[in-house]
Amino acid sequence: MHPKWSTRARVAVEYLFRPLQDIDIYVEDSNDEVFYTELFKRLAPGNVRISRVFTAGGRKGVIEKARSHDFSKRKALFVIDGDFEWVRDEIPPFPDIVHRLDAYCVENLLIHEDPIAQILIEESVLSEKEAREAFQFHPWLTGLSSHLLELFIWFAALNSADPRSATVSQGVGAILTQPRKGTPQTISTLKVKRLISEVRVNTEVAIGTRAAKELHDRIHLRVSAIRNPHDIISGKHFLFPLLELQLWRHIKRKTLRKSLRVRLARNCCLQRFEELSRAVAASAR
Repeated sequence: MHPKWSTRARVAVEYLFRPLQDIDIYVEDSNDEVFYTELFKRLAPGNVRISRVFTAGGRKGVIEKARSHDFSKRKALFVIDGDFEWVRDEIPPFPDIVHRLDAYCVENLLIHEDPIAQILIEESVLSEKEAREAFQFHPWLTGLSSHLLELFIWFAALNSADPRSATVSQGVGAILTQPRKGTPQTISTLKVKRLISEVRVNTEVAIGTRAAKELHDRIHLRVSAIRNPHDIISGKHFLFPLLELQLWRHIKRKTLRKSLRVRLARNCCLQRFEELSRAVAASAR
């Protein structure tokens, strides 16, 4: 939906689509209705109609809309990202009316070997076996995790100690090698180490060295217990740009992020979205 549309116009669109669907779904991201609609159409049970997913103006907007919604009059699902709150295993806001993703953000759940192989099959005319062998998904993801898990544990610590400090907003560019024409960038181990050191120091300045270590160790223990530890790494700001760079190496051209997200959504691994799929089914009943 266009960012300049008024609240009245947004409400009008919601009423327009209500007769066409069995449940209203609200998400954080603005101007992303096509992506989310394609994703939820794939996740929803076959007997649940979804024609349009609505945006609610960020995390606070989703929560506020959920708190004011009359569930007795209209079935609805309100979805927010996990963010650092989930990374630290903190209690979600209003769990009875808001569904928090079991990952840093929705992009984390999209990144899976199956849809990526499908893209290589289509773009490079490979067999499924060839596509999987070419991309080497698990070694690629393991390599990223070895670089980035410690960084995001400290990001989560700093966010708790001083929420005003920049963390994820620095973007993946802060840890990449210098760009060279026609060559995809890679992660710079030196830049990652420097950033980890900087974030650790900022956390120590905010709450003290001992408290910072205790907070780091508590988050590290939490992350060690997660089935997919890489889900703490921001999919939107880090994993997705790195996926684009890796695809560039194989299909020899840059991909458009919006179209890539839609393609991954339409071919996503349903197992990764089990919790969200169950939330849709439960809300539609």
